Amino acid sequence: MSVPGCPRGTAGRSLGVDLGGTWMRLCLADSSGKILKRRRLPAIRWTNLLAVLSKLDKSWRIGRLQHLTAGCCGIWRGEERRRLKSSLRGMAKQVRVMSDLELAHGAAFNGGAGILLIGGTGSVALGRDDKKCLLRIGGLGPLLGDEGSAFWIGRQALKNQGLAQRWPEGLALRLAHGADPVRQIAGLTRFVFRWARQDARARALLRQAAEKLADLAQELSRRLDFHGPIPVSWHGGLFKDKNFRDGFLRALKKHNRRFIAHSPSLASEIAAARLK
Repeated sequence: MSVPGCPRGTAGRSLGVDLGGTWMRLCLADSSGKILKRRRLPAIRWTNLLAVLSKLDKSWRIGRLQHLTAGCCGIWRGEERRRLKSSLRGMAKQVRVMSDLELAHGAAFNGGAGILLIGGTGSVALGRDDKKCLLRIGGLGPLLGDEGSAFWIGRQALKNQGLAQRWPEGLALRLAHGADPVRQIAGLTRFVFRWARQDARARALLRQAAEKLADLAQELSRRLDFHGPIPVSWHGGLFKDKNFRDGFLRALKKHNRRFIAHSPSLASEIAAARLK
């Protein structure tokens, strides 16, 4: 039996959205959870999500969805969640809205206990303990926090006297007063990773960043109630670099031997598309 208003074969589909600070990732799945389409787009403000998804509907022929789950950067307050959920209600029978951090945590631990570190443009950690208590540390943005993030690495690299000679003259001033300085400065991290292959100063900076992210995990482990081994996972562009990830794991072990680290169980957008 077809669903009125839906293109043939589209009934029961689900769409997962992972809207972070740099990228938006989308996954369309059928009723069995099979992935039909995936796409990565530049990040947008969550207030513009409906307009982007409406355009996507035309190219993907989505029709009316059964489930739509969106994890969005900056969505913490109930008022914001209700506003976004209301705007998306016409696209799906069931709409779920949460922060991108909560979505990533669920994808990493299948809804169970653990500590998730986000290392992207910004930095933040979210922990859920054995009593299902949820606690967030970090995420204060570039002015008050984001230690160990891509922005932090880029800013430190601009200020580092040993690395200053590698940058074009006047770059720091142009970035500081240019458009979208946080994202532009975070983008410098790719050069630091490249230089780290041969430059000990770049390697030291990346090691410091990894240690600061591990510090967040240690702080959460002190404030939450874990009875046994403490699962730890990660999310974000910094962790795609194996050397950075290995440095983070070494820092974890120094902090606490109870930490048991593992890669995320699923990509966030896939987990969102399969959430029933």
